[in-house]
Amino acid sequence: MVGAISLVIGLSAALAIVPCRFLLRQTKEPHRVAAALLGQRKSPADRLARWLDKRQAGVSANQYLAACSLFGVLSYALSYLILNSWWLSLPAVLTGILVCERLLAFRQAKRIERFEAGNIRALRIMASSLRTSPSYVRAFQLVASHPYVPLDVRGEYARIVEMIRAQVPLELAFREAQERTGSPDLGQLATIILVQRECGGDMAKTLDLAAASILRRKQLQRRQRVALSQLLAQVNLLSIMPFLFVVALYVNNPAHFAPLTATTGGRLAVLGCFVAILLGGELIRYLALRPFRQKGGW
Repeated sequence: MVGAISLVIGLSAALAIVPCRFLLRQTKEPHRVAAALLGQRKSPADRLARWLDKRQAGVSANQYLAACSLFGVLSYALSYLILNSWWLSLPAVLTGILVCERLLAFRQAKRIERFEAGNIRALRIMASSLRTSPSYVRAFQLVASHPYVPLDVRGEYARIVEMIRAQVPLELAFREAQERTGSPDLGQLATIILVQRECGGDMAKTLDLAAASILRRKQLQRRQRVALSQLLAQVNLLSIMPFLFVVALYVNNPAHFAPLTATTGGRLAVLGCFVAILLGGELIRYLALRPFRQKGGW
């Protein structure tokens, strides 16, 4: 048992460290404009890589799978030592996926926050450009080359300009950018441009108002996050402490849980307690963050 766990941990760590080019066959990827126009079918591995690319996780598909395997094996090993049952410990493997999802969600939230902060500056620059020239494509080009705009924001607007030049519809280009960045502000910007293009009006003033509205919304959401930070910290602490307490008891005395896990009913009771702790923490987190998910601000 220990040898198998050590082998899986070693292989997972190796997959997480080794670069992708040494593990996967390099194939020439189609141009992003062609992929957007053709919408070609992809294999499950390609869809996983595309999903990670949209979330800007910063890891490859094999590294993500290796991390899930590593955390899953560690969770399974801990559950097996406590429950002393291989089949009752199998649900603990899903904990590895939950841990990886939490790490990716944290990185994605930070990335979206940085992108939206830079996008407000981009809206101001586009409003200044539209006061001199009515071309929104030229405004996108100015943002894509402006030195005071963050690099990730410049890259997204450069992709949008390239897709518009390739005759990709504006709404499709912005939808693809919104899916890749996770920021709802790009969808609002696309709606503003389409409405102004059809109905006319002062685009520069509208973008200034949009930037001010987004800034006020971010400030309000920041205050709400501060109010909820204590609740989320308590949820995380209450979710982690029972497992740390169980590990400490097992390290101090490996036979501490032997009377409880001597029967199948006792093992099921321990497993039910673990599952209830995880589900309770996830339910509280979901209810606390639901307003932010509905508004696209978390």
